[in-house]
Amino acid sequence: MKVLGYGFIVMLLLVCLAGCTHSPCSSQHKIALIHSYQRGYNNAERINRLFADELKKNGLQCEIKSYYLNCEKYGSTDEERRISGFIDDSNIWGADLIAVLDDQATYSLMSCNHPKVREIPVVFSGVNYPNTELLQQYPNVTGYIDRPDYLKTCQMIERIMGKVCIHVIKGGTFLDKIIWKDLEKQCTGHNINIRDRVNERILNISPDSLENKKISPFDSEKPTELSYLDTTMIAKLVSDSVPARRLLWMASGVFDYSLFLYTKRDFTTLRIGSLFDNPGFETINEGFGTNDYMLGGYFTPIEIQIKDMAAGIKERLDKKMPGQQLQQCAKQYVVNWVTLEKYKIPEESIPEEYIIMYKPFSKKYSTLILTIKIVVGILLLLFVSYLIYIYGREKKRKQDALRNLKYEHELLILAMESGNTYAWRFDGEKAIFDPQFYELIHYDSPQMNIDDMVKFIHPDERERFLHQVANLSDHPKRTAQYRCKFTGEYQWWEFRYKQICHNDNIHIITGLLQNIQEVKDKEEELIQARKVAERAELKQSFLDNMSHEIRTPLNAITGFSNLLTTEKDLSEEEKQEFISIINDNTDLLLKLVNDVLELSRIESGNMSFNYREESVRSLLNSIYNTHQLTISSPLKFIKEFPEGDVFVHIDNMRMTQVITNFLNNAKKFTKSGHIKLGYHHQPASHEVHIFVEDTGAGIPKEELQIIFDRFYKHNEFAQGVGLGLSICKVIVEKMQGRIEVTSEINKGSRFTVVLPCL
Repeated sequence: MKVLGYGFIVMLLLVCLAGCTHSPCSSQHKIALIHSYQRGYNNAERINRLFADELKKNGLQCEIKSYYLNCEKYGSTDEERRISGFIDDSNIWGADLIAVLDDQATYSLMSCNHPKVREIPVVFSGVNYPNTELLQQYPNVTGYIDRPDYLKTCQMIERIMGKVCIHVIKGGTFLDKIIWKDLEKQCTGHNINIRDRVNERILNISPDSLENKKISPFDSEKPTELSYLDTTMIAKLVSDSVPARRLLWMASGVFDYSLFLYTKRDFTTLRIGSLFDNPGFETINEGFGTNDYMLGGYFTPIEIQIKDMAAGIKERLDKKMPGQQLQQCAKQYVVNWVTLEKYKIPEESIPEEYIIMYKPFSKKYSTLILTIKIVVGILLLLFVSYLIYIYGREKKRKQDALRNLKYEHELLILAMESGNTYAWRFDGEKAIFDPQFYELIHYDSPQMNIDDMVKFIHPDERERFLHQVANLSDHPKRTAQYRCKFTGEYQWWEFRYKQICHNDNIHIITGLLQNIQEVKDKEEELIQARKVAERAELKQSFLDNMSHEIRTPLNAITGFSNLLTTEKDLSEEEKQEFISIINDNTDLLLKLVNDVLELSRIESGNMSFNYREESVRSLLNSIYNTHQLTISSPLKFIKEFPEGDVFVHIDNMRMTQVITNFLNNAKKFTKSGHIKLGYHHQPASHEVHIFVEDTGAGIPKEELQIIFDRFYKHNEFAQGVGLGLSICKVIVEKMQGRIEVTSEINKGSRFTVVLPCL
């Protein structure tokens, strides 16, 4: 049973998850729900709630209007007239579908011959004995049945209660005859005796035997017995003025082993069933869970019935028809936990395959709750123990802290007395300093307001001082340095403070005032020393790089010149080759000197820039035409210009110099593929990107950050001095731009100049 209980929980979780996967319908549906019984009958509100919830789980947004036939009050003609009125009202209301509950409302709906019944979708549920001939006339009416299984219910009674006499109401209606005929058919031949034993005893009973209980009880050693209570006989006893006490005793007290089987819902059945001492059982779900004398039975619980019905409504609203007009709902062996408790039937006596319903959460998971309580109790105990431990530790720590605080206080007093440090306090209007500070500045008053303080501050610092004083409350902790004239000359003093809030929400500023002139002097000396060291280091680095770069072409010029003058056996071809090498190195040396001079002029501000409005398209077209002849096969020289033109404020010559440098580098390191020159406009940032792209050797990722350093060369043996990109970077930055580089080894590089547009 516990396994089944957990299985039921898992099933509910799966149903909830399945409901969550359905997306809501785009439109709201209107559904008319017709009950067979009167308004407010047992289960009515629960059915309405379950019905609405299951429709939502199926992804249906529905407006539901309920109607109540009250079939126990009216005859068949009045029922048909009432249900016709329901259909007329639902038609005016605009119902998309009619949902019907139980036999009476279902058959009255089809018997009333209302034309709308053949047009609108109808889904019924809870029908025990379907009239198949009548249903065949209404192909648009589909539904779910719960045909009673009397045999399995009787066998269930035997397993729980043992051998008993089972009483069933037998009336004279058409439904009573169908029930009794079906009951006899199912139970015959299964060791169950069917007879009118109760009526026999009631007819032969005498007042004396009623008082003395002389009638022998049912023999529990015999097979289970099915006995009917004839409604005609009950009516006769009432008409003969048999006292209610005697009638009750005849129904329940005569037999110690008798109980009532609930086979249909009507007034008489509800009342008679409540008279038995033993719990009742059911073959239909009417009243199960609401009448605490109904223990259980083998039928479809109302929850499963409504779930199946909602799924059928979803199918019909989706314009689909089920495979069968009638579908049997799944039956279950169910037991009401409330009734178990009432009759003190041990839960262990219920077979494991039976489902115990309506068990409170606290009882269903009592072991789990007990475990949680124990765990929570242990955790609380541990928490309290931990608090006690923390309290003891904090108490000891506080004692140690008070002792250390006293020690540090004495040290602080000694330190302040021996140095240029003074305590001060500010309440928003006036400042109070140590007496030693007043002696230092020869100030007579024991306190100082803001106006007096400003007189000691350097004129250049006063505005900043007043601003920070006005915003003291915005910074709970701060350090500020000012030049102050406390001792005849301006010196650097440091104000350190912290904001303290008292219980009355008054903010007090307290802190230290310290003379830091000596620190400032040392700091200035260190700054100057660092600058001298940096300049020396830069100068030495520059000289080292220059000597290296100059030595190489000079050695070549000197060496090959000596060869030309000393070697007599040189051929004319060798002489021309030596002269060419001398000329190349002379050009290289001249370019090095020019690059150094140009870099120096740019950084010193002596290089003039002729700024004017330039067309990017025209500038790049000119550069492309110039280099088109110098870039030959197997390289392809591609231009990528958009349709629109962009204008920038630059020096035409200097920008040409930058792009030309990019193109020359691309030619130097690209053996195959293409070199691309182009630009594109970025309206969002109001910038233009001018780029040179190649498919050459590429640059390692770790070198991308240093390629613009002076004298940087990816290949130390390659021609050039490594100043070109450094000069390009300075030129572009002078024109309010920047250079961006992306590269990948053996796939190429892309150099981009980003400039602001006009």
